Amino acid sequence: MSAKRNSVFFTLASSLVLTFLAPASAANLDDGYPKDTAAPGRTCPMADEGFKTVSDYSGKTLVCTVIDGAKKWWIEGDPLPAATSSKSDSVPEIQFTHTYSLPAKSLATMKVFENVTYATQSPSQHLDLYMPKGVVKPPLLVWTHGGGFVIGNEDIMKYDEAAKLLEVFIKNGIAVASVNYRLAQEAIFPAAGVDTKRAIRFLRANASKYGYDPKKFAVGGDSAGGYLALMAAITGDQSSPFDDATDPNRKTSAAVSVVMDVFGNADFFEMALNNTKYPCDQSKNPWPVPTGNIHPWFGDITDPSVQVVMKSAGLYPYLKSSKALPAFYIFHGSDDCSVSPYDSKNLDKAVKALKGKSTLTLVPGAIHGGAGVFSAIMKAVPAIKKSLVTVSSR
Repeated sequence: MSAKRNSVFFTLASSLVLTFLAPASAANLDDGYPKDTAAPGRTCPMADEGFKTVSDYSGKTLVCTVIDGAKKWWIEGDPLPAATSSKSDSVPEIQFTHTYSLPAKSLATMKVFENVTYATQSPSQHLDLYMPKGVVKPPLLVWTHGGGFVIGNEDIMKYDEAAKLLEVFIKNGIAVASVNYRLAQEAIFPAAGVDTKRAIRFLRANASKYGYDPKKFAVGGDSAGGYLALMAAITGDQSSPFDDATDPNRKTSAAVSVVMDVFGNADFFEMALNNTKYPCDQSKNPWPVPTGNIHPWFGDITDPSVQVVMKSAGLYPYLKSSKALPAFYIFHGSDDCSVSPYDSKNLDKAVKALKGKSTLTLVPGAIHGGAGVFSAIMKAVPAIKKSLVTVSSR
């Protein structure tokens, strides 16, 4: 398996998830360019340095160029912008040395498909697929990584606790698709959610090609990825902002039978209120994040129009209108200082109030992204598999 990009992302970095960040001050170099397209100054995290594309909007050739330490699109031949000492508008730098990588003996038990393209709007829209060897039509878990919508990629499954979890899934005969999606620097709400549901529909439409069971689908994710997993599971085939009318697989079901929510949230306003109502000992938070009025996925949260958009991202209305709830497996650390455990407690109560199946595991002393939470998930995999193989999601 080749390392496609240098990745310093680790699950703990997902403590950035859903946190209101300090306001950005970058100039609007891309004014006029359509949303979700390459434009001068927009990041190109999934493209190689030197990669070129011709803009349909301006007709100019854009090159993925390193500017101020970040890969960004720039017009070919134009002088680069002056360097700036301020990094208030950049992704926080997080350095982490991986303590574990998938060993050869584990990879030998898998058939791996890397860089599978599930959509063509962006180079970011690809996934890695891990199939357990010797298993005929295994169930499939679609995993979305954490990182606060600003960092991370599909390579999360190759390292540390996520890699150990992947090994447990494979050992239990469950295939795993690790989905890369557009980060907030490239495209704001609802892009990451749209990508998640497009990936699910693509995977179901191509089940016969890869060999997993299209009727046995689950979703899972940690932190921001936990929200995306909940979004996909709860909205299912309901109409939502996360469904792309241009998706060639739009008529393919996006329903799943199981969802694994790992310290995620179901409502952005509720998360903010719970963090205030139930203050946490921030000395236990290894990744403190500055507060402010700018949410990376939405924008200025004091703007009434932004608040309307944030409200549309809330999942409880979809939960109440769902005609077929999946089984919920919710995991949270009791000392999580990024997403309050009460987010998970409230979701668990809401699912049970609707006569749905929900299993909440609160891990004493565990922090956001802590190994203790992942250990709890690994122990629960046999039960998760039982739910997954006994209920059809299509």
